[in-house]
Amino acid sequence: MQRQLLAVIVGVAVTTLVGVAQSGQISSEEDYDAAMKDVGATFRALQGDMDARDGEAVLAGTAKLAGLFERVQAFWTSHNVPAAAAIAAEAAGAANAITAAIESQAFQEIAPAQETLAGTCQACHGEYRERVDGNARIKPGVL
Repeated sequence: MQRQLLAVIVGVAVTTLVGVAQSGQISSEEDYDAAMKDVGATFRALQGDMDARDGEAVLAGTAKLAGLFERVQAFWTSHNVPAAAAIAAEAAGAANAITAAIESQAFQEIAPAQETLAGTCQACHGEYRERVDGNARIKPGVL
């Protein structure tokens, strides 16, 4: 009986840890910086994919960006910085708007959503990020 209980407890603990690890949660400034590098690389690739009119790659890129920005929003929310969380939510919304425009063939809606997405990057970096030695980081005192 005790072995079965121990097995259940260990199973639940392992499942919980694996779930947290797979969630991609941003829990530190280092995680945040890594996510931002992923955002930058994905955004640059997305721009190239849009120029090449590669619909499948654009859909994959916008889905990835939306997921990244949802994680970024959760990070800012957990640190009680609602304005930054709102910017991240707007970025996720813009990525989703690009997806919706492609899926519905409302191609005239892509450029405004792309401009919104780029604008959210500029707004957040202007307010919450700084460059030090060629790398961006969260400004001191923000968290």
